[in-house]
Amino acid sequence: MKIGVIGFGAIGKHVVDHISATDGLELSFVLTRTPIPDAPWPDGAAIAALTPAHLRATDLVIEAAHPEIIANHGAQILEHADLMVVSAGALVDDRQRENLIATARRHGRRIVVPYGALAGLEALAGRPSTWRSASITFVKPPHAFEPPPADSTAVSVLYDGAVRGIAARYPRNVNAMVTFALATAGLDASRAVLISDPSQTFATLEFEAIGEDGGTLRVTKSQPMLGVSGSEMPDAIVHSLMMHVGGRPGLCFG
Repeated sequence: MKIGVIGFGAIGKHVVDHISATDGLELSFVLTRTPIPDAPWPDGAAIAALTPAHLRATDLVIEAAHPEIIANHGAQILEHADLMVVSAGALVDDRQRENLIATARRHGRRIVVPYGALAGLEALAGRPSTWRSASITFVKPPHAFEPPPADSTAVSVLYDGAVRGIAARYPRNVNAMVTFALATAGLDASRAVLISDPSQTFATLEFEAIGEDGGTLRVTKSQPMLGVSGSEMPDAIVHSLMMHVGGRPGLCFG
């Protein structure tokens, strides 16, 4: 499988390293904003712009940069390759998401939303359209937010409402919340609570989903932060990649 990677931060680098070390996977390209000295990829793999020629030679593109990449290039990618959307906040806009899904279906491609920080996604995605209520809470130290909270010295509830409304405010902080909503009760019916707590050194994620039959799934997890993401995020994206390679992509559209 030939894989293109967009972004070369902590997640992108980890994914590239894994591709380079795994039999059956080949790095097609890496799209970065700035040159990377001594980069661990073949000559010609670093590119500054996407072209149809690059995409025609690629089976899967992993976006690990920013929601704007999906807005600006998602449809172009799906004309040629499957697309893994790490910046799940890009899927909040209904028109944009439906256009991407339509493009994927038209060209026989898939949109894959990776597990990321959301432990339990397989159980959630395994019961589509059967969750009647869903809520998810993130508690993080102030330095883990982009943009940072106005007051970093006190506990602050930065947001409490529908998941749809939080993505525009914190596009790089709420990918797990968006993924959770898409897998459960939807962007408008799923509740998101985002809390800044300066006493915390780890981030804590809790969610509860209740099914139409009364069945309940609750998950609580805590992890150190790596920038705006949990420290397990790079490994989680690699896990999602290998699930895709093995034909079990998790939450998938198209």
